[in-house]
Amino acid sequence: MKLYQGGKALLTPSSIRLIEPALATYRINSIDELTKHIQLCSQKQFTGRLDLQPQGHQNPQWSLFFQRGSLVWSASELHPVRRWGRLLFQHCPHLLAVDDLQRKATQLSCVDYGSLIELVRQGKAQREHLVGIVASNIAEILFDIIQVIHQLDDRLKMQVSYRQLSQEFLSFVLVPCSTAQIWHQVSQIWDTWQQAGLASFSPNLAPVIWDTDELRQQTSLFAYHNLTKLADGHWTLRDIAIKLKQPLLPLTQSIMPYVHQEIMGLVQIEDIAYFVESASGPLVAYIEDSRFDSAAMNHILTQAGYRFINIQDARQALPILLEQKPALIFLDLLMPVANGYEVCAQIRRVSAFQNTPIIILTSSDGIVDRMRAKLVGSSGFLAKPINQEKVLSVLRQYLPL
Repeated sequence: MKLYQGGKALLTPSSIRLIEPALATYRINSIDELTKHIQLCSQKQFTGRLDLQPQGHQNPQWSLFFQRGSLVWSASELHPVRRWGRLLFQHCPHLLAVDDLQRKATQLSCVDYGSLIELVRQGKAQREHLVGIVASNIAEILFDIIQVIHQLDDRLKMQVSYRQLSQEFLSFVLVPCSTAQIWHQVSQIWDTWQQAGLASFSPNLAPVIWDTDELRQQTSLFAYHNLTKLADGHWTLRDIAIKLKQPLLPLTQSIMPYVHQEIMGLVQIEDIAYFVESASGPLVAYIEDSRFDSAAMNHILTQAGYRFINIQDARQALPILLEQKPALIFLDLLMPVANGYEVCAQIRRVSAFQNTPIIILTSSDGIVDRMRAKLVGSSGFLAKPINQEKVLSVLRQYLPL
């Protein structure tokens, strides 16, 4: 099993290769209703996957994995690589250089769940490291789920779907956590967070300084230095707490007076922009804003021995492509800022990519689409949904290993 750079296996709900059909689906709009589902999974010794998504979202946002009633893993679409970096920095610092968490980077050296298990087998990590990562990961994601449900209004509901676990996931050596115990612990953490008046503030928000002069006047030189160094809009409250080795709640409370005075703010930030796998094969880029599709492509390519880059923002595509020089480019047709035709035409205007295969992917597979793709310089056309056989067929045609 390889130690990947930026590996995303089991980091997001969409990272499992096969999305099993739902066994049952319910709608909830309260924490008490979620508690009943969690308790039912434990009491019935459920082995499977609980997917949760707010009303109006197409794909699951969180997944909870159970084996015989015990929680064994959790996944979230929000900040999967940031969270992975925090977990490694906290529990396996010898596997992750300090600078990897501190600097703003487009690549993060990290390992996936299966690789950690392999490292335990090899004696390079201890079992308690894996236990700590699993428990901390589940606790963070459960907290986020509770907070989102708390913020739902009466008109919105959370959809909860029960699914079977894929054989791919069951092949891992799973680390069980007591469902009742971890749910009780997270509920207590949430109650404390709520009592501190922080219910509307997510620990995934990043502090930023809006008025440096006023902040300097109201803080000591030491506090001002730390705030200007860390509150730069690049690191979340959770990131900073791990870096400073401080509890999250007191750290957040310490900056809230400045937030209320609008000297500082708390803003949403993105995850790491793209990931490069450390395989030995040719490098393949995928310009795609959907985490679901990029995760599926990631799995197919890395399993086949190719290196992989996911570029979520089409506006960043050209500079990243020029830096990385992929041997083949997959390009989604429908994206928020620019469609695939426009992006393809921009790429073809760069001399370095005159002969690089560019494959456009779309769920619409009509003659007009194919003609337009050809006109802007596309090498080929691939219909969604992403399928291993179709992707590998394209690779064999344009980029044989």
